[in-house]
Amino acid sequence: MVSDLDVLANYKHTFAFDGDEAVLKAIFIRIIHELFDNTLNDIHHYGMPHLGGSMVVERFTKQDGLAVIRRPQDSDLIMRIIYANWRSMASKRGFTFLEFILTMLWANKWEIMRLYHSYTRREQYPKHVVEIDSSENFLTSRIFVLIDGGVDVNELRQLTPTLQRLVPANIVATVGIRMNIKPFDVGVAAVMKSYSVARFY
Repeated sequence: MVSDLDVLANYKHTFAFDGDEAVLKAIFIRIIHELFDNTLNDIHHYGMPHLGGSMVVERFTKQDGLAVIRRPQDSDLIMRIIYANWRSMASKRGFTFLEFILTMLWANKWEIMRLYHSYTRREQYPKHVVEIDSSENFLTSRIFVLIDGGVDVNELRQLTPTLQRLVPANIVATVGIRMNIKPFDVGVAAVMKSYSVARFY
């Protein structure tokens, strides 16, 4: 983190005419520090919020819709890293940032699959999406984000809307969790590989 800002640094070195003025100067400096230190330092970091205090990071992540990613067990450092990357990637966010967030939250317990659709059944799009790239299918603007079953389901349900907003505007993302149960029909997931999933929207 950047060192605290001392807005009175120059004033501290100004000349005091006599003892009374020196005392008044010291009182003024102490009052300013006691009343406004935190506020001034927070404002100082508004241009680089990932380097500011926890309140600055929280304020700006809320403003950019990333606060929901914050988890109680995570340190402020992780949230700073996520937000610093969010700001630096700018127009390159999309899939790159989604992959970064998934890795920060769940290490390697995730997979992103591009989805395809049958040419012959294109009138029924997107009912017949699959993850198989073949001459009979065309690439769609849909993806499936599959998370391993060991993660917290309630947490994933809360994070799903945020994860879906991280992809480019032309991409439709469906989020699901791998389930250790017998196959059952869940729409999109039913035509995929031999694992079962529960979908989140």
